Amino acid sequence: MQGDTVYAVIDLETTGTERDSDRIIQFGCAVMQGGHIISTMSQMINPDRPVPAAIQQLTGIHPADLTAAPYFADVAAKIRDLIADTVIVAHNVNFDYPFLSHALTLAGQQPLTNPAVDTVELAQLLLPTQASYRLSDLTAALGITHDHPHRADSDAISTAKLLWRLRAVFQALPSATQRSLSRHGAFLLRDTGHFLSDAVTSDRPLPDQLEQVGELVIRRPRPAEPEAGQAVYPADATAKKALLRPRFRFRQVQARMMDLIHDNAVGPQKPLMIEAGTGAGKSLGYLLPYAYLADPKHQLVVTTHTTVLQTQLVAKELQSVRELTGLTLPAVLLKSPRHYLDLAKFAASLQLPRPNRQTRLLQLKIIVWLTQTETGDLDELQLTNYHAPLFARIQATGDERLAVRGPYADADFLVRLKAKMRQAAIIVTNHAYLARHFQALPESCHYLVVDEAQHFADTTAEAFSRTLDLGKLRRRLGQLLTFIEGQHGEGLSQLVGDSSNLTYQLSRAITASEALQGQIEHLQDRLYRHTFAPTAHPSGRVSQTLDPAGIAWLNEELAGPLTAFRRQLPALLTTVTAVAQTVQTQHSHFGTAPVLEGLAGLLSALQRQSDRLGQLDISALAKAQVVVSLTLANQNDRLSLAVTWTRFAAGAIIQDELSRFTAPVFVGATLTVGRKFDFLAAQLGYQDFPEAQTLRLRSPFHYKQQAQAFLASDAPNAQDLPTDVYADYLARAIAQLADNRHQTLVLFTSLKMIEKVFARLSAMPIAGRKELLAQGVTGTASRIAKRFAVGDQTLLLGAASFFEGVDYPDKQLEQVILTRLPFDNPERPEVKAREQALTARGEDPFAADMLPRAILRFRQSFGRLIRTERDRGVFVVLDPRLGTTAYGRQMAKSLPNLKPMSLPLAELVPLAAAWLDHTIINKEAHDAQ
Repeated sequence: MQGDTVYAVIDLETTGTERDSDRIIQFGCAVMQGGHIISTMSQMINPDRPVPAAIQQLTGIHPADLTAAPYFADVAAKIRDLIADTVIVAHNVNFDYPFLSHALTLAGQQPLTNPAVDTVELAQLLLPTQASYRLSDLTAALGITHDHPHRADSDAISTAKLLWRLRAVFQALPSATQRSLSRHGAFLLRDTGHFLSDAVTSDRPLPDQLEQVGELVIRRPRPAEPEAGQAVYPADATAKKALLRPRFRFRQVQARMMDLIHDNAVGPQKPLMIEAGTGAGKSLGYLLPYAYLADPKHQLVVTTHTTVLQTQLVAKELQSVRELTGLTLPAVLLKSPRHYLDLAKFAASLQLPRPNRQTRLLQLKIIVWLTQTETGDLDELQLTNYHAPLFARIQATGDERLAVRGPYADADFLVRLKAKMRQAAIIVTNHAYLARHFQALPESCHYLVVDEAQHFADTTAEAFSRTLDLGKLRRRLGQLLTFIEGQHGEGLSQLVGDSSNLTYQLSRAITASEALQGQIEHLQDRLYRHTFAPTAHPSGRVSQTLDPAGIAWLNEELAGPLTAFRRQLPALLTTVTAVAQTVQTQHSHFGTAPVLEGLAGLLSALQRQSDRLGQLDISALAKAQVVVSLTLANQNDRLSLAVTWTRFAAGAIIQDELSRFTAPVFVGATLTVGRKFDFLAAQLGYQDFPEAQTLRLRSPFHYKQQAQAFLASDAPNAQDLPTDVYADYLARAIAQLADNRHQTLVLFTSLKMIEKVFARLSAMPIAGRKELLAQGVTGTASRIAKRFAVGDQTLLLGAASFFEGVDYPDKQLEQVILTRLPFDNPERPEVKAREQALTARGEDPFAADMLPRAILRFRQSFGRLIRTERDRGVFVVLDPRLGTTAYGRQMAKSLPNLKPMSLPLAELVPLAAAWLDHTIINKEAHDAQ
């Protein structure tokens, strides 16, 4: 594929995806040479069969457009001549190429034998941080004109331009990176690897921002910029207006929040609780005052509920504050080690023998990404999931016990992170990390803002819960035996075969590992026999909560085995680690073995389990606010048995964490229940929180004009129906409500129900008119959240993480459907435990705990809808309890200045659609028509 190669960039529109039964309805081709399109062909084709409505909706091609069009057999020879002696290119070549070849064969032509290139795979490699690789999304991201997506002629021309743009991206890569991709081109689809090999440029020196480390080319860390001077906080309204305008609107409520935080930090330094309604500018409201206070000696720690919110805060809100103030505000995004790439382990993974295609493609993607990333944060790759086996090998662990000095040590991303953290004025982390690692933060951490503070107590309680996963420990010991004894002659024992000392050490390790496995199985069997009984029809996870007598019995049963495990497991790991380190440091004698890299990850995982065993104080847990349970993967799987100590209250722990910070500030859009902060204050461990240290800021939005709330009065109560029947209802109702041009978010309280409803919607006509996204089905929450943000005909089914913290302004989101009132699952151990504790204190668990939590979540679900003063949307509840119960009516009253309109679904659907389409203003106007 040299400079004179001719490319036939094709795109097909078809009646479906089955080559044997479906037919082409449009053929598009752009013939390109040297980066220039030299001719095009666009041909409608009569398929001689119906065109499904979904295809008509997607392509805009209707039967009337095809009536006078030729049959494929009439144009097959012309198409064959056009693409003869060319390299065929397509966006998803393994669909277009075989489909066209089959159609040519049916028309009496020879099947295709042309070389072929796939632009999807090229984009996945060369644009590693893209959220979506759909053609329309790629052309939008790269600024390529794409007039008519899903029309073959427009798609073919756009794909041709995309191909040459990707070629330019490849040629801009460092020479060493180009050669790495080219060297492994055989793993790419068809002849895509040859395309890259022919595009390799001559060697050139690395630019200043890149460096060669070992075999990898990575981006250098940028040196910290010195602060540009001492700025003065804008104390009055005039100064704030001058600073904020014209980029931001001056809001009096936001100014009150800024002043309270600033004045408190330099004055009385008391804890604060601030509820800032949606649109009040919460993030800017706390970042701006602290911008004038925080520096590397007095660091601000901001903690958010999720890693997605962390990233958004740094990339968007903090950058806005920098631009407003002119301050440098060096900041660092702090996550747990597993989020980061271990360079040494990744380099070792490239030496693995016989990698499968998906592993090698992921490695090549990372090789390109290393020239772009400054952090090594794997979340930047925006993958659907991070469960590929490769990630277990290449994720950082933060465990230095197997670390060996080498070319990657100084460039390690965690080393960089620690250095950057010392230089930062602002550290942005998440609740889970802060709860687990607050003692590891620098002493200079001075200020604290807890954003989305309603989650902080529960996240901290979860962080201080404990699990003794006997099944996982036993399985990992089995894996350790496999690494030692080896498969196909590639074990640690084979590596050290000529060393009698190391061979003896490993034989002792094998004996110790087998003994530990036996002890674990014996303990699991005793616990199982005492607590469970086999069943003929096991189904799903089983959990048994223990009463005080059961806990006392369990503690006696665990005492001896835990002592033995704490003695034997560290000794075993020390032995195997010492052998591995010897082989690693003397590789010139023993040779380089990829098995060591996989073993390192396993030893780190076992070491973490060993550490947790050492920290497991069952006598202290017996006195803590925990619920103790035995769990099984299913009723008969005794070898999956685990013990959990679930903490249901963390107030004392939180107060200990807060004691190291000056004037902690708790903020969120939904912190109050009944306009009071009492529920939150109690969760955080405050016995009494003065009202003078609280602030409630109303949203500036005009909800009566911007939103309409509906209740489907004839919706069934989920508890009255079998699960599948209820899923049928939800799918039908959602299909009716969402089958329009408006982006819709559907909120569920169960991932299992999402899966069931998604399956039903996928078989309905709406699937041909809307892109369907489902949490846990079509991708992770973060992945589909990003996909939804760039969609225009999208229906998203989401659970807990979509109730808050996602911003979809304007037409990105115009309808929110809440399937059930968002109560906690009463069977969850921590919910049961809170219920027992409140009952013991003489309180009503429903009124004191379950209902306040549900009200907060209900307010959050509505809060997804209106994000700016221009937004307009509909909120629909498919749970009749909102109108038929006292607690439901209490929830309804928590909506901001809105009363839900109760109607049967058949009346609700057209009314909601009309409201969204601006054809009516309210129900009274509708009734008058």
